[in-house]
Amino acid sequence: MQNDHQKSHSPLAIKIIAAILTAAALTIGREFFIPVALAFCFHALLRPVVRLFEGWHLPSWLGAAVVVLSVLFLIIAGSWALSGPIGNFVDRAPTSIRKAREKIKEMGGPFQRMSDAASGKAAPSQSSQPRPAPPPSPSAPSAAQSPTQPAGPGLFTTLLGKGSIVIVGLIQVLVLLYLLLAAGNLLFRKVVKVAPGPDEKRTMKDVLHDTESIVARYLIVTALINMGQAGAVGVAMWAIGMPEPWMWALLTFVLEFIPYLGGATMVGLLLITAFTTFSSTGKILLPAILYLVITTLQNNVISPYAYGGRLKLNPIAVMICVMFWWFIWGIPGVFLSIPIAATLKVLGDQVPRLAPLAELLGE
Repeated sequence: MQNDHQKSHSPLAIKIIAAILTAAALTIGREFFIPVALAFCFHALLRPVVRLFEGWHLPSWLGAAVVVLSVLFLIIAGSWALSGPIGNFVDRAPTSIRKAREKIKEMGGPFQRMSDAASGKAAPSQSSQPRPAPPPSPSAPSAAQSPTQPAGPGLFTTLLGKGSIVIVGLIQVLVLLYLLLAAGNLLFRKVVKVAPGPDEKRTMKDVLHDTESIVARYLIVTALINMGQAGAVGVAMWAIGMPEPWMWALLTFVLEFIPYLGGATMVGLLLITAFTTFSSTGKILLPAILYLVITTLQNNVISPYAYGGRLKLNPIAVMICVMFWWFIWGIPGVFLSIPIAATLKVLGDQVPRLAPLAELLGE
């Protein structure tokens, strides 16, 4: 009896250990898995374009080269368009943060006095004279005589180091993406061929086809929604007098591909800039409020109709997926969390043994 009880619990223990080891492997090997996952994600998006070129009797390698070079051109053009405004923003960042802190302190003054009055603290007397500072000790070196300490790495140096890592990762993704696109359906055929039986081969074909279709549709629809939201945010920022309104439009388009975290970043950037642009509290909060209103309308009115019934995921499961992949892979993981969740749901729909997974992820 005891042996049967232990046997019933052994599969669950093995699954838990396997899940922990998988998460550890994904974390340790993130420099390998992230470029591969991004390349497969964009392969699902761009493979139909290469098929179109093949229909025009262009070789797969040539169509893949045209597509990848076009993507590289768009990345360079977008980076160049944002380089000037973002460079100015980075240069003004220390001053902007300092002014923001000063204004927040001024805004919190009345609340601090109310708190002091409620706790019984006496307000400082206006007529009291400040106590004179004690004379400096002769043995203490003056500020002018103190040796200059080496300055720590500045914000620009930090961003430059991060930028070099991003560029190396981008090159890896583009090279792997070109190889996947140039290979045509080779990888698809190989994956189907290794399936053991006819039913398994049919299931594998359905999984690959549905995954490619859902991921491509998600990225295309998200890009179109982000374009509309970017236009609305740009017009709103221009109407209220925010500097560089088209920069906020481009940032909205890019950051909205990152669920939750992109919106939070936009709100923070808008507040920092508004603190240094406007003086009244209402105008300082107005850019962030407008952005949140536009985002709320997009999430609750436009997105449900745009995505349709192909991407029905449980919001709680999506949030958990976003948090998990953020912990495992950082910002790239947040971007990939929705395509990965959609892929897992397709597997659950097509493979009977994974049906509980589809039930957990679906609405």
